[in-house]
Amino acid sequence: MPLDWEISRENGLSTVARAVAERCPESCFLALHGDLGVGKTTFVKYLARVWGIGDVRSPSFDVLHVHHGARTLIHMDAYRLKDGRTEDFNLDDLCRTPFCCAVEWPECLKDLSFNLHLFFEIQPNGSRHIRLTEGEEWTPSDTCKRQSAG
Repeated sequence: MPLDWEISRENGLSTVARAVAERCPESCFLALHGDLGVGKTTFVKYLARVWGIGDVRSPSFDVLHVHHGARTLIHMDAYRLKDGRTEDFNLDDLCRTPFCCAVEWPECLKDLSFNLHLFFEIQPNGSRHIRLTEGEEWTPSDTCKRQSAG
């Protein structure tokens, strides 16, 4: 059953992060869906705090950051991956239980399955609608197809 939140301020992400952390299995692949600037990286910062992790920054240029706390948090931005494959990152070595691999732009990947999907959407009034689904099917957008075609 999906969970939905409507938040109007950034600190509302704290509630969302706690709820997501409670639902993350010990081996969790979390897909973060949403347009640029919708709050995916900011959400990961709040999720990291739940697990006692301090400094989290965007992996946009590095593609992947690993943080250690009560749970290992692997934060990936897949937007710039050319072939959509993660094998060069040795995820098998990084993903030691308990872990959460949070992936921005999951539609750019070809070789990962996700336990949880978090969808972010900016509303006309500027608030964020956030929906969490567990293990449900989703249809990838063509964002990365357009990027590689141009």
